[in-house]
Amino acid sequence: MPINLSGRPFLRLLDFSTEEIEYLLKLSKNFKDLKRTGTPHRYLEGKNIVLLFQKTSTRTRCAFETSCHDLGLGFTYLSNSHFGNKETVKDSIRVFSEMYDAIVLRAQREEAYVREVADIATIPVINACCEGDHPTQMLADALTMQELLGNLKGRKLAFVGNCATTAMWYGRLCALLGMDFYAVGPDDERYQLCDSFKENIEDLFDKWAPNNEIVLTSDKEKLKGMDVVTTECWIYQNPDVHDEDLAATGDWTSLEYSYDAWLRHSDIMEPYRVTSDLMEDYVKNPDCLVMHMLPAYHNADMKLMQKFLAEAKNERDRRILTEGICISDECFEKHASEIFREAGNRQPTIKACLAAVLGI
Repeated sequence: MPINLSGRPFLRLLDFSTEEIEYLLKLSKNFKDLKRTGTPHRYLEGKNIVLLFQKTSTRTRCAFETSCHDLGLGFTYLSNSHFGNKETVKDSIRVFSEMYDAIVLRAQREEAYVREVADIATIPVINACCEGDHPTQMLADALTMQELLGNLKGRKLAFVGNCATTAMWYGRLCALLGMDFYAVGPDDERYQLCDSFKENIEDLFDKWAPNNEIVLTSDKEKLKGMDVVTTECWIYQNPDVHDEDLAATGDWTSLEYSYDAWLRHSDIMEPYRVTSDLMEDYVKNPDCLVMHMLPAYHNADMKLMQKFLAEAKNERDRRILTEGICISDECFEKHASEIFREAGNRQPTIKACLAAVLGI
């Protein structure tokens, strides 16, 4: 039976079957070929979407806007509006539903908020990142792995470092792609998956990949033979663990710019930085891909890291800030071709998402 995703919201990868994910990846490859050959593909002329970005963005915004241009799709990047301020979210969403064909929402909120918006809207809602999932990013990662590794069934992916939240996204992705999933990080519950995240991943593996492995460990020896290694920043923590010191730093915006939120446990996190030494001493696979969804804090050549350097409390933190936090600068540059291919693949996968949801 032909796959038809027209009119469906695109909120989480786990809302889709393995066949539907494969369909989106094939569509992504087609769009990438069309772009590479300079073939026009303005398939969505006459349709319009609104981009509601409530958190900062570089790749996601650029990928959506350039995709809209290529597809002939009208868009409004809405800022300085009444949304949620002088007008209720519910009323604004009902207004958008009268004018647009889809809503793209990037929210500094939990997954439930995105679902609430989708329930109000009478048009499809696309999740452009929330605290619970980043499905368009995961599609780009899947496309990158397929391009560089071929068949992904039985391949091994390790999320290394702070496994508290983002690791869940990769666990979900691995289940849908038939890959083994390893979360390798400190033996500290603050940086481990919470029980509900573990159960979510286990349920998906039971459904889509019952013969594949899920390994949650602090043992770096388990990294041997990995096909893919990825990581993310250190500021997130297990939502089930209340941390008085972290709570005292304030809301999310405060955390993003808080030295302590990033580095107060650098002694625990440092052994799980993705470096060339870790790749050589533990992974021992010269063909292993190293990926990062970006931004990557792999050196101090940015204002935020310069701020932290000025606040550094010890030599270890100064060194980590200079050499790279979750991934070292030398490892990042060694694997830059994979990482920036991954970034570039945001565009064709977002085109596939838009085309599938809006109908071509």
